[in-house]
Order: sequence, then structure tokens, then C-alpha cells
Amino acid sequence: MTRIVDGLILLCAAMILACLWAGAPVAAQWQAEETVLTCRFEGQDRVASVSLRGTRAIYRDGRAGQTPKLTLSSSLADLDYRREDGAGDTIDEIATFADGDTVYRLAAGFRSGAQPDPSELRPFGLLIVSRVGKPLEKLSCVPASIGRNPDRLLARMRNAGRERTSDGVTFPNYPIEPPIRAADAPACKAENNVDTCWSRGVGAARRGDLRGALEHFDMSCDARIGTMGCYEAGKLYLHSRQLRDFARAKQRFARTCDGDDSGQGPYACKYLGWMYFTGTGASRNLDEAFGALARACFLHNDEILIDPEGCHFLGKTVLELRGRSQRDEAKADYLAYIAFAQGCTDGAKTVCDEARALYRRDAARAAVWTKRCDDDASGHGAISKCADLAISGDDYDATQAARRQLASLFRAVSASQEAHPHVR
Repeated sequence: MTRIVDGLILLCAAMILACLWAGAPVAAQWQAEETVLTCRFEGQDRVASVSLRGTRAIYRDGRAGQTPKLTLSSSLADLDYRREDGAGDTIDEIATFADGDTVYRLAAGFRSGAQPDPSELRPFGLLIVSRVGKPLEKLSCVPASIGRNPDRLLARMRNAGRERTSDGVTFPNYPIEPPIRAADAPACKAENNVDTCWSRGVGAARRGDLRGALEHFDMSCDARIGTMGCYEAGKLYLHSRQLRDFARAKQRFARTCDGDDSGQGPYACKYLGWMYFTGTGASRNLDEAFGALARACFLHNDEILIDPEGCHFLGKTVLELRGRSQRDEAKADYLAYIAFAQGCTDGAKTVCDEARALYRRDAARAAVWTKRCDDDASGHGAISKCADLAISGDDYDATQAARRQLASLFRAVSASQEAHPHVR
């Protein structure tokens, strides 16, 4: 969730009513309700909303400024509710209301931006009306008209005792806190293995307020309860065109890379190494890149949780270092193969292909390192042939065993490389 949408501010229910269904009788009807989604459809003088009243969700649809033409209601226990969260660039909630054999499916969330800032999150809303499974109309919301609080519906259902979406997926259990400016927020405190500032940052990011999220993540990082806020702040400083600050990104990633979070640490090390490898926000320094990327791929934690992209960058870094001395050149391809093979264990097809192509090329010309690798392999684990080190599969135990073997090989091969003092 590393994007910002200017002007996407969650509207209060009173303002929404004033803009959409003006008029005293309608406003009075809504006073006890909390609106969680509202928008106007493109090319039409038509608006729709989802609101909460007690233990019920209410859908309204009609012309702006008039009494809604359609009002549907569902108990929160029975509401057809689904979630389609993507990997950081899409946040979808889908609520479906039935009117006999006609259903109104309203989805809302954020999509990735486009050039010049693909890191931006852009709001979207989509209504699909169908009857007996046959689509009748498909309407898109005007992005600037969308008012949304994506977690309120989820929070109300959780409070009512509901635990799953309509397709059986367990609800996320992250804390849901009301929106608050970082300047007005209380001090961070530990809560359920995270900290409250990080939780507030996540909530702000889900609302599309990435600037507010960054402020909370920075508070979390400075509190030093953990490094989760540091990592999220680093990504925003690096990726967001509006919030970009490479120096602060580098500092936040370094703190996470040096921390003990085995989930985020390798990824922070990857970003840090990439900055040194590409010269982004720092002077290009292949030795520093090697040190950070080695941790991303092999050395950050005892569980051998890795960032496969970090392994790919590590292999590339080693190959660039290849010619510094005769000693380096003799070992570089061997070390690069080990790095690519480690990335392959995470199912990264591109890295697998690169590892296997490197081995086949050098084995065909009887490169010395391929024979040494065959001789070394069985001394570090169960895989006895060098070519078999680049494995990719679904067996967790086999994968972890291969990762431990590759990490042991990496330490052994790189230990004598005096040009890389950062390996430990």
C-alpha cells in the first residue's frame, strides 16, 4: 500500500448527505446511520451508498438530491461480503444486496497508478447489477466522488461476532482504530505483537491517506518498539513520488535490516542493497550492496526466510565484481550460481532459469567451479550434485533444507573473498 491519492478524504455522513440526497426528511432518516461508502456514477446523475445502522447494512441507489429510488437492507450476519486484497496495490471490498432475483454488487478499493507515478493508489468503485446471473448494467464511480471508510464494515461485522467472508475466508485480525492525525495521536504502545502507531498507519494507508500513514509509521519507527513502522516508512519514502526522500528511505531500511524481524528484515536488506547497487539515493557501492544483499538472500535470520529478488540482485552484484582480481574471477560464477539457486527455492522462475543457464553454460565448457561445486555439495547437505541445488517446489521441509545447504555453501565460498568484508 505505497501510494497516495490527493483529495481522497473520508467524508462525514452529514456532508455526504448534503452532497447526495439533500433534504430534511432524508437527512433525518440517516442521522442514526454511519455511511461507509458512497459515490456518483460516471455519465449519470445517480449515486449509491452503503451505510450501517445497528446490526444491518443498507444499500441506497437513486438520483442525486432526491429520495433514493431503491433501498435494500441485509443483516450483517447474512450480508454477502467478500474481500480481494492484492499484494500491496489493490484493496477491494465487495458487498452484494439482493432484490428478489436481482442483485446489486458494489465493489470499491484502490488500483495502481500510472505514469508518471505508478506508485500512486487511485480509488475506484464499480456497481454490477444482474438478474439470475445475467448482467444488466455495469457502472463505474467517478473517482473524485468516492467517500469511503474501508474498515468500518469489517469492524462492525467482527463486533457482531462474524468471523468469515461469504466465500469462507477468515477475516483479518489487525486492529481497526478511528482516523486520527499523527500530531493528535497518543504515544505508541505495544499491542498484539505490533504497536499502535503502526496500526494507525495501516488504517490510514487503507483509506488512501498515504501522507498520514507515513507520519504514523515514522512515529512507530522512532518509538523503537519494533521495526515494522520503519519498513513501511522506508517503502513510502522510496516508492511514492510525492513523499520521496531517499536519505530517509535508506535510514529506515537500514534499521529494519539490522533488526530481528525475520519477515520484513530480508526485504529491507534487499531494498538497501538495491539502492547501493543502482546508486539510488546513495553513491553506487558494490561492496555495500553485496553485504546488504547477502543478508537478504542468506544471512538475515536463522529460519532462512529470504527475499528471492534480493538473491537475484546479489548474483548480479557478484558478476559485476567478477574481474577485480584473479581470485575473485575464479569464484564469482560459483557464488552467483549459489545466489541464483537460493532465489530459485522461493519459486522465482526467472531466477531459476538464470541459475540453470549459468550452470549449463559453465558445465559445458568444464569450468573449474562446476567441479568444485560437485565436490562441495554433499559436504554441506543432502543434495549431492551441484546442478540439483537450483530446486523449486512446494515441499516446505525440502525447501528449507536446500536453503540451509546453500547458505552453508555461500558462507564457505565467500569466506575467503577478502573483497567482501561485510559477509558474516
